[in-house]
This record gives sequence, C-alpha cells and structure tokens, in this order.
Amino acid sequence: MAVDPLPTEVKQFIVSHLVSVEELEILLMLAKGERQDWTVDPIYQVILSSRSSVERALEKFTAIGILQKSADAAPLYCFQPQGGDSAIRELARCYREAPVRVIEAIYQRNRDSVQGFADAFKLKPDDP
Repeated sequence: MAVDPLPTEVKQFIVSHLVSVEELEILLMLAKGERQDWTVDPIYQVILSSRSSVERALEKFTAIGILQKSADAAPLYCFQPQGGDSAIRELARCYREAPVRVIEAIYQRNRDSVQGFADAFKLKPDDP
C-alpha cells in the first residue's frame, strides 16, 4: 500500500513558514484548543528548547500574521491566523497521522537550501 504524499497546501505551508520541528510544535500547540493567550514561559515549559528560541518563533509567527501579540510588558500571543487556517488544520492532521512525513518535509526543505548553497561552491572544470 503506497503512502499518500503530503497535500500540496501542507507542503507549501512547510516550505514557506517552518524551518524546524520546534516551530511546528509551537505552532500546533497554540493552534489546538480554544483561543487562549500565551506568554513565552508556559510555551517553553512544554517545548523545553530555550526561551529565546521560543520567543523567536512567536515573533516570526506574529510577523507573518498567524499570531496576534499584545503590547504588554510580558507580551501575550494568541493564535488568530489571517488566512491559512485550513493549511494549519491540515498540517496538524498530517502530523497526527504521519509525523515522520511532516518531519521529513521540514528537513528536506533545509537540506535543499544547504545543498543549493554548497552547489554554488562546486569547482567547475576549466574550459579547454
């Protein structure tokens, strides 16, 4: 039985917005459940990477319109995507059903970027 590839919408979302499984986990944590306001620390307590890394991901998702951020001294982040909500729901479904395929897509994206950079430095044979 052949495994279905990830839906195009999900692949496009990954390529456009995700560079790590940490970002995926943060996004899906905020996307599930009711509209709740989050600060960095409770997210860090679940993700357990680093506070600065969690904060960078939150700022990134805010900049691209997936999260809304309050102007408080300790900002609150709320999942309120401006479009793309269906892609995020579909991404969550794919990650529940086939997590390895989603993780592979994230790291394939990174591998392609690194390979493109490395290819720029390939030595070319001298023209005769």
